[in-house]
Amino acid sequence: MSEVGSWEPDPPELSEVHRKILGVAIQAIDQPQLGLSAVQQETIRQAARASAESWTNFAQEQSSDAIASWIRALTRAEMVLEGLELGDRSPVIALARLLKRRGDYPDDLTAWVKANTDNRFLPYGSLSDRL
Repeated sequence: MSEVGSWEPDPPELSEVHRKILGVAIQAIDQPQLGLSAVQQETIRQAARASAESWTNFAQEQSSDAIASWIRALTRAEMVLEGLELGDRSPVIALARLLKRRGDYPDDLTAWVKANTDNRFLPYGSLSDRL
């Protein structure tokens, strides 16, 4: 008997389009579906599946405040956008690591993330990745 798999398209190259959508989500963080249209929601679903390296490179030139805002928006996105359960593959983890390396990780961010998610890997990733 053969196994039936599912095909998922490759994540898109992260671009200015994604920055703009994250900006909308940040401004509407407490709104249903983060104030995103159906097309924007699908764009974020696909982008969230990009590699940690892609997210780190994408965020490299951003201010630490902007990255902290992205962490909040992406944390909420997992909770309010259907079909966006990322576990230990969440871009929040890569972005949190970038802020830690910079020495700019906000003191209140971990508590905020934990209060706004049911993803047990946020914001630091799996224990085995940190060993």
